[in-house]
Amino acid sequence: MSSDRRGPTMWAPSSIKRPHAFRRFMSLRTKFILFVSLIIILVCSGLSGYLIRQQAAAMEQALRKSGRILVTNLANNSRYSLIAQDLVTLERLINAAMTLEEVVYVVMSRADGTVIVAKRKHSGGSTTAEREKGLSAPQAPDKEFNDRQWPPDPSLIQQALTSGKAEVLVTPLTPWGKPVKSSRQPEPSGVFTSNQARLYDFALPVYESFATESVFGPLTFEHQETLTRSASPRLLGIVQIGLTTASMRQNIHQLVNHTVGITALIILLGIASTILLANRVITPLCTLSITARQVSEGNLSARVTPTTHDEVGELGTMFNHMVDTLDSQLKRLRSINQAGVAIASALDVNRLLHTVLHQLGETVGFTHMLLMLYDSERGVAYHAQTVGIPEEIALQVRALEFPVEDDGSLHADLLLHGKAHLVADLSAVTHRLHPAILALIHQLGVTSFVCAPLLSQNRILGFIGADSAPQASTREDLDLLVTIANIIGVAIDNARAYRQLEEFNLTLEQQIQERTQSLQEANVKLRELDQLKSAFVSIVSHELRTPMTSIKGLVENMLAGITGSLSQRQTFYLDRVHTNINRLTRMINDLLDLSKIEAGRMELILAPLSIHELITEVIEGLREEALHKALHLETSLPPVLPEVVADRDKLHQVLMNLVYNAVKFTPPGGTIRIAATLKTPQSIEVCVSDTGCGIAPEELEHVFHRFYRSKLGPLEAKGAGLGLAITKSLIECHRGQIWVESTVGEGSRFFFTLPLAGPSPT
Repeated sequence: MSSDRRGPTMWAPSSIKRPHAFRRFMSLRTKFILFVSLIIILVCSGLSGYLIRQQAAAMEQALRKSGRILVTNLANNSRYSLIAQDLVTLERLINAAMTLEEVVYVVMSRADGTVIVAKRKHSGGSTTAEREKGLSAPQAPDKEFNDRQWPPDPSLIQQALTSGKAEVLVTPLTPWGKPVKSSRQPEPSGVFTSNQARLYDFALPVYESFATESVFGPLTFEHQETLTRSASPRLLGIVQIGLTTASMRQNIHQLVNHTVGITALIILLGIASTILLANRVITPLCTLSITARQVSEGNLSARVTPTTHDEVGELGTMFNHMVDTLDSQLKRLRSINQAGVAIASALDVNRLLHTVLHQLGETVGFTHMLLMLYDSERGVAYHAQTVGIPEEIALQVRALEFPVEDDGSLHADLLLHGKAHLVADLSAVTHRLHPAILALIHQLGVTSFVCAPLLSQNRILGFIGADSAPQASTREDLDLLVTIANIIGVAIDNARAYRQLEEFNLTLEQQIQERTQSLQEANVKLRELDQLKSAFVSIVSHELRTPMTSIKGLVENMLAGITGSLSQRQTFYLDRVHTNINRLTRMINDLLDLSKIEAGRMELILAPLSIHELITEVIEGLREEALHKALHLETSLPPVLPEVVADRDKLHQVLMNLVYNAVKFTPPGGTIRIAATLKTPQSIEVCVSDTGCGIAPEELEHVFHRFYRSKLGPLEAKGAGLGLAITKSLIECHRGQIWVESTVGEGSRFFFTLPLAGPSPT
């Protein structure tokens, strides 16, 4: 720890400037001073207030005690004078009592309540005697009490007369001379909170004889005096004494002033001590915080200068040591990072080893470095690379190759078991080194070194050794070398993998070329087969249409009765034949249309077309078949719809496919509705909805594919799966769109749009 003490309360940081942004929050020093100062103020104020209240309460109790003693002694001494009506003696006793500073007035009354003798103090402390018949108010108000306080309230005399006991009656009086409610409860706080001094009236009945129990002798009557009721003593009169708290109030005010002054002085001294303590403890911590901020921003040259020999100073020393260690580690990390960059840019193993070793030798600080690879299949160490070794020796080492066996040697630990070693003393491991390596070490004069295996994916690829001659190698050197060895191991593995990848790429390119040529030949054959398929479908469809037309005509003639009357059974069979001929005809027509679409030979004859008339025509064409299944065909068309530009036959085929599918998949009693509406100013939307079995959600994206047949619905309703595919192609030829919405068990809704006007599609 430094002994350079520049000051007792702070560190001297090296070139530290406190940033403005760092002071945006309340500092620890300010918080410490405010917190401790607040505690000092609260504690001192609380103790001062408590002491003042306790002293005020003690003074008031002393005043009450003095009043009791005074009125009791006065009553005891005036008993015989009251019997004899000796006014001179009574006045002498009153004058003696009036000499006390706290006494404001003294009043002696007869048993019937009439005043015998009464005196009070004027301003300046003089007294006035008032006889029973000559009682009058003073000429000028007293210093502490006004005229309405004199004479005392007559109710006090009546209260003492009716008590029937020889006990002192204490009554606090208001500034107007009236009794205070709950007068028997002490009120210490009133001594220094009231703007005026308080007056206490002490009244005691005087009897001919009474017994007392006194602790302090005949002059003190602390306990209650009880009349001897069996003797029935005669009441002689009432003695009243009024005591003021003015003097006590002045003492309390002086006490408050002194206490406030002392408290303020203690608070100021406490705050000053807190500031000094904060400067000694908190200020160095703030300086340390500023320095730490500079270090975190990358300024590793920032330091603090400890100026105290305590924990705070030790903290500064440890901080400097931490920054020094961090600076050293950062330099090593930079070296490792530079090596990592070199590793990432080298994909050839020989170039990689040469570049990395020389760069590490220059930046890390190792004096000599040796790297050897390991062939696990042959079990030999080979291909040595060196740094810091003379060239004539390096040539011998590069040609070095030796077998590695599990014989307890240092090379076996490195290349077979993957253990790193710190050799602090060469003599301890000479028997575990290969002779060629040991000879190299002796030639270089190395006495201690570190070595680590090159690992990658749990495989040992070689080892690396280094020394820091003439200094001895340390544990930090070993940790650094292990890190470097791991990086080099991964790099060697990557370089080998890259070389294998290059070889694989060459083979793969050749295979890709061969496969590409095969695919091209197969693609030519597929196109030829597709053309043959389309031609075959077209020829077969055309060839099938002629006999199917002939068969259909003959069956219709037989059903019409041209060939003679038919039995009911013959009619039934011919109806079935006719139905299947129509179905087969539709399939042939669909195949012809599909072949035209795939071949791009579908031609459209566009013309203005009333969608209203076309829908009505389709409904009428399928009404008989719908009635046969007891289905309801409905339309929802506005009165006026603009014409569309379309091919009438192809659009008729689209509507027939959609409505016919709805008829097939709707059970008896269901409803099929065709609606059309103007979707946009440029297009019209048509919807064909039914209440059939619906389409499963996973099938919606497949319903427009060729030869797709839904899994729902009756088996006899399923066709070849070409109708919706042809419908979609025809709508797209008209530059429209088609889609479907469906709920299983509730039905399906097929929508398609058509343009109102526009150029003919190509």
